[in-house]
Amino acid sequence: MKNFGYFSRGRRNFLSPLLLTVLLLSFAGCGYKPVAQYGREQIPDPVYVDVRLSGMEPQNGVFLKEEIMRILRTHFQERVVSDKSAAVSRLIVPGYKIDYSPLAYDTHGYVIRYRVTVDIDFILRTPKGELRKHIGGTEDVNIQPGSLTSATAREYAIRTAIRKAMDNFIAYVTQKGYGK
Repeated sequence: MKNFGYFSRGRRNFLSPLLLTVLLLSFAGCGYKPVAQYGREQIPDPVYVDVRLSGMEPQNGVFLKEEIMRILRTHFQERVVSDKSAAVSRLIVPGYKIDYSPLAYDTHGYVIRYRVTVDIDFILRTPKGELRKHIGGTEDVNIQPGSLTSATAREYAIRTAIRKAMDNFIAYVTQKGYGK
């Protein structure tokens, strides 16, 4: 009887690594790829980012370009170039609009919370073709009476809304190219 108990215990020790190996191989063999990898396949690098600045708010255009370049570098490890002729892909933003809507007021009638809405037109040109999409993003922000705090909160809200719009655009590009 002692041998039977030893055998069953040894069998369990043998089956655990075997089961783990089978599960890992089946997961790896199912074709799973992270979304970032699909994004890299749809937007080959190097990438040139061209944001046409608005005459009304050129500072927001700079925020927009910086945020797009940061997302391409960090999320997709894309190489962003400053020379248009050296790029394989071009991400063009011919137009954008940034609006502020008050959401809450204090007892004196000053705005203490507002919503930043970003509407961006994207054009993606790659060797596979051209893709156009209009996408928006929003972010709510609380503001303080101090001007420095308000400016920092405003910049944070703009960048966050841009990031949300860019994430939606990348998801759209990935979905359009999925399975091709």
